Amino acid sequence: MGYCPIFLNLRGWRCVVVGGGKVAERKVRTLLRAQASVRVISPQLTPRLAQLAAKKKISVTRRGYRKGDLGQPLLVFAATSDPAVQQAVREDADALGALVNVADDREHSTFLVPASFAQGDLQVAISTSGASPALARSLRQRLQAILGREYKAHLSFLREARREVLSSVPKQKERARVFRKLVASLKEIKRQKAKSKNQKSKI
Repeated sequence: MGYCPIFLNLRGWRCVVVGGGKVAERKVRTLLRAQASVRVISPQLTPRLAQLAAKKKISVTRRGYRKGDLGQPLLVFAATSDPAVQQAVREDADALGALVNVADDREHSTFLVPASFAQGDLQVAISTSGASPALARSLRQRLQAILGREYKAHLSFLREARREVLSSVPKQKERARVFRKLVASLKEIKRQKAKSKNQKSKI
């Protein structure tokens, strides 16, 4: 099965998570970071989900799932331990034309959630197409260690620089040249810092 890697702007979009355990909690936290409007349907909640509900960060229906509960969401997450509920959520999402992620069921999911991390505007996502989520997490941890936190500051600078270049440089080819030079200069700064650090460690 092929997948299209994509970053979605979920700000304000309605997303439904069916389930209130640890898996559901992870889905909810990911959605909240994307500023989605999140509804959770579950008779039980983790302490963290209960806290988010108390702070009105999410809306919660404290009971088991019922047909028609989904409404008109953009994304649906089936994150319960009950196969019958998982199937019911998937079928209802399919009938609505909503995208659905069924926990631990790649074949019945229309999208997968990658292992990811963010450093400011830098977002890195890794997927094994459901073959091995554990490997995806391992690779994410390795990349997170390799990509230093300086990229947050770099991207903040590049965002502002991009605005300035777009407003002041009319020709596309010239803009592309300036953007490449900016990135190259940041690479050189990073290389010089690494060189200086290595020299100090030898003293």
